Amino acid sequence: MQGHISGTYVRLLFEWLNDRGHHAEHVLQRPCPELDERIRIPFEDWRAMLERTYQVTHDPFFGLDVGSRITPRHLGVLGYVSYSCNTLGEALLRLQRFEDLVHAVNDLKVSFEGDLVLLQWGAELGVTGEFADQTAQSVLVSYVRYLISPEFSPVWMSFINPTPSSVKPYEDFFRCPVRFESNYTTMAFPALWLAKPVAKPDPVLRDILDRQAENLLQQLPANDEFVDALRHAIHAAIHAATPNLDVVAMRMHCSPRTLQRRLDERGLKFQVLLDDARLQLAKRYLSKAGTSLSEIALLLGYAEQSAFNHAFKRWTGVTPKVWREKNAAIVASW
Repeated sequence: MQGHISGTYVRLLFEWLNDRGHHAEHVLQRPCPELDERIRIPFEDWRAMLERTYQVTHDPFFGLDVGSRITPRHLGVLGYVSYSCNTLGEALLRLQRFEDLVHAVNDLKVSFEGDLVLLQWGAELGVTGEFADQTAQSVLVSYVRYLISPEFSPVWMSFINPTPSSVKPYEDFFRCPVRFESNYTTMAFPALWLAKPVAKPDPVLRDILDRQAENLLQQLPANDEFVDALRHAIHAAIHAATPNLDVVAMRMHCSPRTLQRRLDERGLKFQVLLDDARLQLAKRYLSKAGTSLSEIALLLGYAEQSAFNHAFKRWTGVTPKVWREKNAAIVASW
């Protein structure tokens, strides 16, 4: 699986193991990385380290405790820039912009559902796995609690992964209902939390760190040139009203069979990628008041508006009209 994790983030696991009396470097079969976000750990190596930790601890929920240790230093520049923001909303904007400095695998998508903010990760580059997701979501929720209030709790959480032997450890940690075998790994929380102040804002330091984070981001290698090219090809096919595998393969200068094989090698499904691209474009168009629903349907390659309405409701649980009415004002203000 493509992707990488920063050395600062990986240190969480080393520190946790050492605190519990294990020799982390022996267990994980590698030296502890320096606190430097420029150190990149391939995601497959991270997943192997998590598996070794489970083999030693025999605790299927250890990732929840590992993530609870998070501090700004484990997130490098992203941690310090978010800690210098005025509000949680500002901090989350940095998370979305600079996520790849820490956890460059599947991209974070931000959307709104009524009065809730949804932070979601799909499986464009593959399913990351139970321990990786467990740790990542524990890090996210713990860091929000660190930034604004230990009382913060999501309204609900969901995970792509299979249902574990017990859901209770998840619900005890996140303090909310948690479901599994979902289309996305999601944290949902009230939008009113976006305005909550960060404990120690520092606008001057934030601006300095923003520039540093931007510079570091430009130095990162792309996760997967094939996936980047595929996304561009899918978007082009959507705009040309020909979003099918054969046409996308032609745009990728390969046969449909070759494209399918390369998708299979990465654990990707064409229809999932197409639906995700259409959903993101749909939300972008719906945020523009001057674009009618029939126009949006055509822009997304649907012959009829009814087909678009049906697909959008399947993706989000509401019709495009309802989504626009409930979310356009929030999107514009964030």
